[in-house]
Amino acid sequence: MNIFLEMVHSVAKPKSYGMFLRNGKLKTFFFGFLLVLFYFIITVLVPVVRLFTASGGFISAADAMIPDFTIENCTVYVDGTMEYEKGGIYVFANTDSAFIDAMSEDELTAAMRLYDRVLLMDSRQAVIKNMTRIQRIAYEDLDPDLFMTKDKLLKTLESVVNVAIAVILAVVFVGMELLFFLGAVFVALCGMVVASCMHCGLTFGQLYKLGIHARTTPLIIKAVLAYLPFGIPMYFVISVGISVLYLVEAIRHIKTPILPKGSLVFSSAQTGPVQNNREPWEYESGGYEDGSVWNRPEDAMDRGPQDGSDKWSRP
Repeated sequence: MNIFLEMVHSVAKPKSYGMFLRNGKLKTFFFGFLLVLFYFIITVLVPVVRLFTASGGFISAADAMIPDFTIENCTVYVDGTMEYEKGGIYVFANTDSAFIDAMSEDELTAAMRLYDRVLLMDSRQAVIKNMTRIQRIAYEDLDPDLFMTKDKLLKTLESVVNVAIAVILAVVFVGMELLFFLGAVFVALCGMVVASCMHCGLTFGQLYKLGIHARTTPLIIKAVLAYLPFGIPMYFVISVGISVLYLVEAIRHIKTPILPKGSLVFSSAQTGPVQNNREPWEYESGGYEDGSVWNRPEDAMDRGPQDGSDKWSRP
């Protein structure tokens, strides 16, 4: 059975979980890997692509926000006046005047107290606040060889941002994979308790295979919740409960092995097991329907002489 049909059976037919026990370790791992990959695409990759498509990408947003500027020969020039305020961030730049020098230290501290991060730029210096730390940077202290413009900055950001986004997405994906397989371990441990209560002899490895498939439905529900305007508190606990219910239904249908019809009679170690297909009356009469008989002793005389000679051949 291919992976996609197994996903359908994992959701709709918990009674058929027994067939997953025949899968190898690599196929079971590949099933879980693809399941998380689909979840990652739906819940992470698609929203990121939609955001970049709607905004024109990070570089387009930065281009719209950052004014034209030039840093050259220990001077900084910003085209016009720039002011930006959002949340705890405040940026103000006016390189045509030295307004920072006109403010006292108390006035400057009071002006920045309302924000967590502040950037002030005038014709001679810049003041940067990051939480509680305030730093002054005089343009004359800059490297004389430093040259930067808006276009150069955007080109640098473009390569750095693309790599950074790719790394972040890769880390998120690997984290999802690890959490999924660790969650399957927890489900398998719960399954051991269930199997013990149901007198089922499944091993931990077998329960782990079933646990990976039992995580399918909770992961699908979680993907749907990502697009809804509300969430479910403590969903991880609920998802484990759903997986355990799938395991209970699966174990209930695979705990009793299918035995061959008819009872088995075991002989000595030399002959091995033989199938008992005769009726009881056949043994009582000492013969079979085909007329053959065996030399079963009927009384003490049939056991041969007491001196041990001329013994009968016991089958």
